[in-house]
Amino acid sequence: MKYLNRLVALGAVLLTSACANVSLVPADKPATVGNGMTVMPQRQWNQIKADHVVWTAEGTGVDEIIFLTGIKSGKPLFEMPGMKNEQIGIFDSKMLPNDIQDLVVGTLTKMGYQAVRPGNLTPCPFGSSQGFCFDFDFSTSGGLQMKGMTIAHKQTDTLDLFLFQAPGEYYFGALSPTVSKVFASAQTK
Repeated sequence: MKYLNRLVALGAVLLTSACANVSLVPADKPATVGNGMTVMPQRQWNQIKADHVVWTAEGTGVDEIIFLTGIKSGKPLFEMPGMKNEQIGIFDSKMLPNDIQDLVVGTLTKMGYQAVRPGNLTPCPFGSSQGFCFDFDFSTSGGLQMKGMTIAHKQTDTLDLFLFQAPGEYYFGALSPTVSKVFASAQTK
């Protein structure tokens, strides 16, 4: 029940945000995801635009690609109502890849997810630059086992981070090959 409440609340926040709008992303042309970045969708996605871009195939709370772009030093990955940035955890331009991985884990934990475990931190291409990737898994408060993967690129004082999460039982395995291609297609202008 808590998981359902969390999904309803997250959906409400995303859909009722003053800036939010929902649209269809076609599979066959580059899509802008923020901070001058584009990716090739590989398939059709539902896009929700608020403070950041979110794509989903089956619906928020089921599967989500979250594009967090242009995060400035001193800012959190997500704004959370009722919490100060320092309580959430903030990006610092001096952070190393393992520090950013820890920031993602800490942020997901503060969002109420349980037993967030990262793994497989490795360098990987991000557009024409060098970035880094890692996997993670966690469970929801309702006990649903989730899996995820992240690709990130730190510039001088900003961070671009793409995060994919879905239930481990079916959706992660079904969508992760496509999402890997989306991540690999990242281009900066």
